[in-house]
Amino acid sequence: MRLATTTCNIWRKILVRTGMKDEFTCSPPVWLGHAYRMIWIAAALTGYLSAWAQPDLSRSLPPLPDGFWLQVEEVVQHTTGELSGMTTYRVYLNCLHPLDYVSACSGDNSNPMSIQVEEGWYNSPFNAGWNALGINPLFLSTVPELAFDSFLDLGGSDSNTTADPSLAQGAVPFHEEFKGTTPMGSSFVVDDETGAAWYIPFPGLDVSDSHPAFAGDDLRVLVAQLTTAGQISGQIQVQIFREGSQAQELRSLLTIVTDPVFGCTQPEAFNYDPEATADDGECNLQCSTGTRFDVPTGRCELAAWLGDVGDFGMLDPCHLDLDGSGAMDITDWNRILVVLGEDPGLPLSNCGAGTFYDEDLGHCFAAPSNVGEGNGWNNLHPRFFDLNGDGALDVVDFVNLLSVFGKVCPN
Repeated sequence: MRLATTTCNIWRKILVRTGMKDEFTCSPPVWLGHAYRMIWIAAALTGYLSAWAQPDLSRSLPPLPDGFWLQVEEVVQHTTGELSGMTTYRVYLNCLHPLDYVSACSGDNSNPMSIQVEEGWYNSPFNAGWNALGINPLFLSTVPELAFDSFLDLGGSDSNTTADPSLAQGAVPFHEEFKGTTPMGSSFVVDDETGAAWYIPFPGLDVSDSHPAFAGDDLRVLVAQLTTAGQISGQIQVQIFREGSQAQELRSLLTIVTDPVFGCTQPEAFNYDPEATADDGECNLQCSTGTRFDVPTGRCELAAWLGDVGDFGMLDPCHLDLDGSGAMDITDWNRILVVLGEDPGLPLSNCGAGTFYDEDLGHCFAAPSNVGEGNGWNNLHPRFFDLNGDGALDVVDFVNLLSVFGKVCPN
């Protein structure tokens, strides 16, 4: 009984001091109900914090499909009044499906979150909070600047549309940079071990038509508004439930960009572009040296053409400079003639013209030579010259070869 009474008194002090309960009774089973509630709240908060602290969780989840990206969009340029010289921007997470649900924005030491603006951003003194809940449309006629307050949210833009996201915070109080008590917000980086997030637990598909964190018909969710005289940069880790399914969780660190730089964003691809901010859908995961991926055919094609794949009018002379002399000359042509009339054989389904599939390495490679004595150029592979991939070495292929005869290889 003494242990129970002591435990009860501890819970009573915690609840009263935190303002969660003005009066508290230790009469069982009432105090046990309060204790259970407190444990549940603590466990839930701990769960959210620990979720963001997992080391690079995105590596254990499916890669983010092409088309998800963070976009900065200009709303209005201010030329008069208190905000003169500033511009209001909104940061949107672009999605792929109306039911895509944006559950959280976060960052930690494995996936640092940052918003960087050299001049800082405007915070309206009439919104004491960090999200859009404090932007009451009824006040805008009296205080029009309130509409341009800087805030973080998940889909909401004012008190009528926000779902009032919650906050999980570690060592970096980043949300303080968006409160009205801080007239100008400052750049921040969340990179501590605990991490931080603003989030809204999944509400269920029955509210998908009205809940702001679903992508909706415009396929995007507002995650931030910033009014500033500077340029916005940074990155945010996003958590998405694809098509409203919690079983299809996606999580990735995305760069905030004004306009996307399209390219391959998958580091494991042969054509990975570290400067790309939005995937162009043309990542080359099975095509190795001397080949490239052709989206229309879905195959690895020989990288012998200077134009698009299938453009047989721009053959690369370097492709036919077999002896490395710097030009496609008579010595190269004599070597090419040794395969005239041979059967190149149709390529495999995933390997196009002039390529072959290496089963050990699991990739398509250019096929310049067969295995044989010497340096291999004495055993040329006929498929290397089947430039249109029709399974035959014919006049079409050799006319293409003649088109670059005598040309200098720029490499």
